[in-house]
Amino acid sequence: MKQNPYAGLKKVILASMILVPLVPFALVLVIGNYYFTGSLENSTIASIQRIVQDHRQMIDSFLMERKVDLEFILNTHTFEDLSRSDKLQRTFENLQKESHAFVDLGIFDENGLHVAYHGPYRLSGKVYGQAPWFKAVVKNGSYISNVFLGYRQVPHFVIAVAKMNQGRQWVIRATIDTRIFNELVKRVKLICWTPEGSFKRRDAPAAN
Repeated sequence: MKQNPYAGLKKVILASMILVPLVPFALVLVIGNYYFTGSLENSTIASIQRIVQDHRQMIDSFLMERKVDLEFILNTHTFEDLSRSDKLQRTFENLQKESHAFVDLGIFDENGLHVAYHGPYRLSGKVYGQAPWFKAVVKNGSYISNVFLGYRQVPHFVIAVAKMNQGRQWVIRATIDTRIFNELVKRVKLICWTPEGSFKRRDAPAAN
């Protein structure tokens, strides 16, 4: 039987008819998937960045409000007034009406001596002259610390504000309730993008 001389050509033409439209179609799929995935990821990252920025602004606002509370006390009371335990207690009670985030309140002289304290610990008479937070507030006028142990050996952070009056500098310091602060942090919801391309919401991890 004589072999058809056009059989091979027919196969080439048939393969070309299949492959020629298939190649650009495959390229369109690959390129489209690439740009769609990139766009989805960029959109998700932008959303998370916006939420994180809002989160940061909320925390900064909370801390600045507490700092303003202390500055108000500095500007409306004298060192001698707040050095009296009864006056400091009334001031602390009024401060808690503004925010229950305050745990205690203390007054320090220019040498870092804790001259008056109202709160759950025995800190009056302690000297903080070499403490990093005290050096920072004396230098900068105000200070918001990271979490540390201090004399009380309990994780906490403080807000302190200094005032210069008639050549004498003194400091007011308050401890912030970490439980209330953690609750503030946990209110934030983060939108998360999963590898499968779906979206879900979860609580932001609480600060430790």
